[in-house]
Amino acid sequence: MAEFVMRVEKVEEAGYEAALRGLAHNKKQIPEQMAPVAERLADKDGGHNKFLESIVVWLDVQGPRYWWQEADTFRLSTKQSESTMHTLKKELSQIDIEDDNAIRQFIKENFESGSCSVEHLRYLYEAFQVDDLVEIKKRLPEGFLQRRLWCMSYRTLRNIILQRRSHRLPHWRSFTEQVLSQVNHPELLPSLPGDKVLQASETTIQINHSMS
Repeated sequence: MAEFVMRVEKVEEAGYEAALRGLAHNKKQIPEQMAPVAERLADKDGGHNKFLESIVVWLDVQGPRYWWQEADTFRLSTKQSESTMHTLKKELSQIDIEDDNAIRQFIKENFESGSCSVEHLRYLYEAFQVDDLVEIKKRLPEGFLQRRLWCMSYRTLRNIILQRRSHRLPHWRSFTEQVLSQVNHPELLPSLPGDKVLQASETTIQINHSMS
């Protein structure tokens, strides 16, 4: 049984009305008539859906370090993250490294289940104590949870969903599910295989998954 963490919160979204106005100019129609046209063109590449570049969404995402390594391959977006080294050093300095219960709680809050043991955290702590950046990076488990603000256009988001919705790493399906349940216009984005187009939801979804 493998557990994984993926948390997504939509922070802000903008540009839909402006995108429809630009589409109206292109089609020589009025913006109020463009919603069904936008939905029809959303999955047409080759320049037909470039209006998606005008719709921007900001997502607050928390996932493990190894997932972020894959997410970083999507270049047409920006990410602002907490400083791993500074954050860890500050938080580690506030716990009693000899207290197993305190360490277990720290691991529960900062790592995916099974990715870091009490003994390994003490091993990591030793590197922080001597401020050895190379050893810190070598010893930091891939299951360390990082949180970033990820900003992208609907066009980039569309590409991410198309490329990752059937990925073997389950985090991507969870990411897609949470995004589609929160964005204002899921009808402009690809749906998951076998799913109907989702309607927007105001609910923030935060999930700790168990997968057999």
